Amino acid sequence: MIKICKIFLFNLFIFFNFMSSCLSQQIVNSVEKDEPIEIFAEGGIEWDKNKKIYTAKKNAEAKKGELIVNADILEAHYDEKKENNNEIKFLKAIGNVKINDGKTFITGGRNALYDIKKEHFIIFGNNVKMTSQNDILRANMKLEFWQKKNIAIATGNAEALRKQKYKINAEKLVTHLITNEIGESDIKKIIAYNKVIIKTNNEIAYGDKALYNKSSEICKLFGNVKLRKDENFLTGEYAEMNLNDGISKLLPYPGNRSFETESRVKALIKKQDD
Repeated sequence: MIKICKIFLFNLFIFFNFMSSCLSQQIVNSVEKDEPIEIFAEGGIEWDKNKKIYTAKKNAEAKKGELIVNADILEAHYDEKKENNNEIKFLKAIGNVKINDGKTFITGGRNALYDIKKEHFIIFGNNVKMTSQNDILRANMKLEFWQKKNIAIATGNAEALRKQKYKINAEKLVTHLITNEIGESDIKKIIAYNKVIIKTNNEIAYGDKALYNKSSEICKLFGNVKLRKDENFLTGEYAEMNLNDGISKLLPYPGNRSFETESRVKALIKKQDD
């Protein structure tokens, strides 16, 4: 039988209890709104008083409400307070990191840091992926997630995908999420930065920056914009793509204020062979 060690982390008061050669520790939080953190590990839990770290090894799992964090190793870092009270500052997850908050599921993490007070994650990895009911967000450098603010930032060849709707690629994607009426996570808006590529069912668009708004299904592109449909191209400084009806319009400047710039819209239409 595999022996599982279990640690309850709340913040502030510590209770020690040794049982079945495993270290069971409980830290009780005096703030009622804060939820406790439970940590489980098959390989045991170590307590380093000098470094102020609890380390859970082998198939470690941390639970806080609906939030579940899995990793090969979990480290709980704390600060010492008065009267022998300790306060957990953050969790560090090492190896095969997976995070599930009941609405989104993050995989592909090499390492991750979780600031408990701010409810802020930073997940590092070559193929970090956040999946919700209808959307996928990817990055090959890091992904940041603010639970309270419902904001996810993907950095490094970032990609946002909604099946049968769009695929947005950029160096950086800032995604604002909302919880819909049935309790699922949904996209509110996406801001894309640098080397932006947007693919829909009937065209491809390029630009320096883009803003997608879910409520209007309008995607706006700014700077060095190029629209491509089949072998035909339109170029300008600003474009609006309607993802509902598939109609796009290209302007020399947002609001068609062409008097403020010398830019012109250009079209390159490939001649059809007879």
